[in-house]
Amino acid sequence: MNKRVRSALNSCISVALALLLAFAVIGVLLVWQGYNPLKTFLALLEGAFVGKLNLSASIVLAIPLVLGGLGIALSFRCGIFNIGGEGQLYLGAFAATWLGVNLAGLPFWLHIPICLLGSMVFGGLWALIPGWLKIRRGYNETITSVLLNYVGVNFVNYTLSSFFKAEGALNHQSPKIQPSAMLSKLMKGSELNTSLFLTILIVLLFYFIFYKTDVGFKLRMVGENGETARTSGVNTRRYLLLAIITSGALSGLAGSVQVLGYQHLMVQNFSPNTGYDIISVALMGNLHPIGVALAGFLLGALRNGASVMQIMMGVPVTILYIIQGIIILSVLGFNYAKIDFIGLLSRPFGGKAGKEAVQ
Repeated sequence: MNKRVRSALNSCISVALALLLAFAVIGVLLVWQGYNPLKTFLALLEGAFVGKLNLSASIVLAIPLVLGGLGIALSFRCGIFNIGGEGQLYLGAFAATWLGVNLAGLPFWLHIPICLLGSMVFGGLWALIPGWLKIRRGYNETITSVLLNYVGVNFVNYTLSSFFKAEGALNHQSPKIQPSAMLSKLMKGSELNTSLFLTILIVLLFYFIFYKTDVGFKLRMVGENGETARTSGVNTRRYLLLAIITSGALSGLAGSVQVLGYQHLMVQNFSPNTGYDIISVALMGNLHPIGVALAGFLLGALRNGASVMQIMMGVPVTILYIIQGIIILSVLGFNYAKIDFIGLLSRPFGGKAGKEAVQ
């Protein structure tokens, strides 16, 4: 079996087992609290997948998770740990909103790309700060990027309560963006919009660049063994900067699609913890673009289903975070143990994969 296919199958099995473990633990907690676990899980799955509107709502929630998760996966694979997705997402959304509000009279085919590009520029520049401090000064990028989250989020919240606040608004919110900056809806009665096509395109482009080009090969080389890459003539500093700037740009884009796609304005704390959830998505997807896309959809579906579950069953939506945590810890544990599930499954049948696993 092809090594890459085998690795992908092992990753899928590890996520499936992590899901089963998570639901088993939650089932015990639900019984302890007096809830029917079967009815609760059915409500969760119904809210996530049953019906066009529920499924489209799950996709809408998944889109920013996938975009941001791709950026985090890129930086992690390159060996620079960008934990600043929350601040980059807020700065990107702020840039898209400001451009969407103030650039009047533009056609949609020009206005929307300008807003999206502006969000990527702001997110990338915000990520450049911890990247530069890491490469030039040796500061820990994990600490600096986390601290910059507070700066970015509070700066955006300040603007929404001062000079960027909508006139006459009771809440701290921005003015509504121009109609020419709004992404087109794909389904009546749903918030699903054309950012879906943009996300699919970016996933495929990410895969192609990362695994089929010289740039992608060097990015992976820098992440796997920076010293070897350096002695091979690769400018590791350049690729580390490229990785973290691109990571920030994708996080900024993840914020902009929420504003341009369905919110059409910004309010304070408009997307809480999404910048941290994208780290979960990247880890659940094993830092692979296709895995990140699937993990983002799974987490988006669980988010949407948990809301429906809370309404139907009265179960607190916070169990979603327990499920999410168990899945991540389980997947990381399976990866650390390097368990070859394909080999273990093939062993009883005496297949080649089983013999390889034994060896």
